[in-house]
Amino acid sequence: MIDTQQCLSRYPIESIDLDKWQGTVDLMSQLYNAACGTIVQLRQDEFNAVVASANEDNFLERDSSWPWEMRSFCRKIMETGKGLYVNDAINDDDWKTVEPVCDGPVRSYLGLPLLWPDGTLFGTICVIDTKSTDYQPLQIELLEQLRDLINADLKMAFAYDKIKTLALTDELTGVCNRRGLQILGDQLVKDAKRFDLNFGFVYLDIDNMKKLNDTHGHNAGDDCIIALAEALKYACRENDIIARIGGDEFVVLLTCADDKVELVCDRIETEYNRIRGDNELLADNPISYGYVYRSGLHPISLDQMIEEADKLMYKKKHGRKVGEFEEPFIE
Repeated sequence: MIDTQQCLSRYPIESIDLDKWQGTVDLMSQLYNAACGTIVQLRQDEFNAVVASANEDNFLERDSSWPWEMRSFCRKIMETGKGLYVNDAINDDDWKTVEPVCDGPVRSYLGLPLLWPDGTLFGTICVIDTKSTDYQPLQIELLEQLRDLINADLKMAFAYDKIKTLALTDELTGVCNRRGLQILGDQLVKDAKRFDLNFGFVYLDIDNMKKLNDTHGHNAGDDCIIALAEALKYACRENDIIARIGGDEFVVLLTCADDKVELVCDRIETEYNRIRGDNELLADNPISYGYVYRSGLHPISLDQMIEEADKLMYKKKHGRKVGEFEEPFIE
């Protein structure tokens, strides 16, 4: 999910072409014969110039920032949600004492608000000059058209992020689906090999699911699946990869010391049993799990890890009945 409080110039969004934004503000500077064209983002009570025109006489650089507390033209737009045109700031009683004017070069400002798709304010698109101006309605309309193009980019970024999330995420539980596991897991295995990290792979499923579905219906089965997903989210770290790869089958891929995988499994089981204890319909549905761990110097494919951990999980499930269980291995 896109973090709207993250600085877009320092942490670009994959689907937004900042080179295109740069071309837009360069064009603004030329069309308005102005010292500065810029797109500004408001985040965490600070304004930041995401892009600024590259002309030599521009006094504002990309990544220039100023605090919300300082009275500014951009702040006025954020407070009102409306566009602002000040054609002769040094002779305007409302603006001649603000810092960018009295202690700076600003003499004219034309700006419009930019919006995130949910309607919250992103920032501004501005034409700023070091001389007074007399922009005509057609020039203001032109900036409105450019604003609409930038707003469309922000809307497209959210739509792309949503599609990408849906493509990699299991709809019922919110964890990765099999495709998400393949993409993120392949990268983790590569990183483990590169940095010589040990990693563990856990395979889990829920016992007696068919009986639960047959007796209480699939809604109860979904509750059980969601309970395990919540336990996994609680017990695992943020950078661990959690995925649902089948009906009641989950996997976790994590980097850790060799002896920590079992501790993670214990945390998962404890949290799952706590959640399950609040729902009497799930009383007969414990989990079974198996795990393997590997050195980054001896990686295996995700499919191999799934196969090996799956076999160990079934041995553990069977071991509950016959009292036998083989320990996992490391290479």
